Formats: sequence, C-alpha cells, structure tokens
Amino acid sequence: MRRDGLSAEEERFIESMGLFFERQGVPRIGGRILGLLLLAEKPLALGEVARLLRVSPASVSTNMRQLQASGLVDPASIPGDRRHYYVFNSAGWDHRLEMAVTAMDALSQLCQDALAMPELKERHNLREAVEFCGFYRQELAGAAERWRARFARRAGSQTTPPPPVPRQRRSGAR
Repeated sequence: MRRDGLSAEEERFIESMGLFFERQGVPRIGGRILGLLLLAEKPLALGEVARLLRVSPASVSTNMRQLQASGLVDPASIPGDRRHYYVFNSAGWDHRLEMAVTAMDALSQLCQDALAMPELKERHNLREAVEFCGFYRQELAGAAERWRARFARRAGSQTTPPPPVPRQRRSGAR
C-alpha cells in the first residue's frame, strides 16, 4: 500500500471483497474495509480508511463497528496519537466458526422445541433438521479445533484466538 493511495491490484482486491461480502448480506463498504485491513501492514485510522476508499468517515465508522462486532476487526492504538486505529483480527476467523456453531444450536433448539409440541412431534422434516444441526455443529467444532491448532502454531500472530466453543446444551426432545 503506497502512502499516496492504493495500487490498481489493491483496488481490484478491495472491490472484489466488497462484492463478495455484499453477496453474503454485509454492506459492500464493510467488505471493502475488511479488504483494506487485510492488505494493511499497519493499523489504519478511520480518516485514512475513508481517504483510501474514497467514502465518508461516517460510513467507515458505522461499518467499522459492525466489523468489530463480527470479530474480524480490532481497535488499535498508537502511543501519543488520540485517533482511533483498526487492524484485521486474525482470530476473527475462529469467531466466525463460533457464530456458525451458535446459529446451529439456536436452529436445533427451535426445532426441538417444536418437536416437543404434541401436534408436531412426528414431523420428519423437524427431526431431520435437528439431526442436520447436530451433524453440522460437530463438523464445525472439529474445524474450529483444527483451525485453533493451526493458528497456535503460526508464529507472530497478532492476537490469541478465543477459547473453544462451549458444548451444546441438550434438551429432552429429540
């Protein structure tokens, strides 16, 4: 990344990230910010992100908060500088896996609750959904464990991944 702006290759990558994330239901600017932070070799201030992406600081601020909530961006500081800086959080990938596990747990619980109702207890599709959620959760948990092992071996990682995802609560319906 040049001091005066972005190279054509960097801009293409950033725009591609924006389009990719837009297809995932994230505002395009959020994907563009994430793309920029993936390329950045140092923390970037909000104003610098806005200047490089040619967007408003307010839009950057709003989307930066969403990216922080997703776990993919962390705040950073530079001693003696009062501006807000941000970096890509490599541990955010683990957070994404954790969010998927949480979503599967919620869907499974919703279907289990429906199966506990007398008029719905024999619904095949609900039972299959619970089975799928359990299978998918197990696969995600295994993937998260393998990722954590790989992440821990990587030298110089900037952050530590969060602790393992808690085990699924079991309800009586199945």
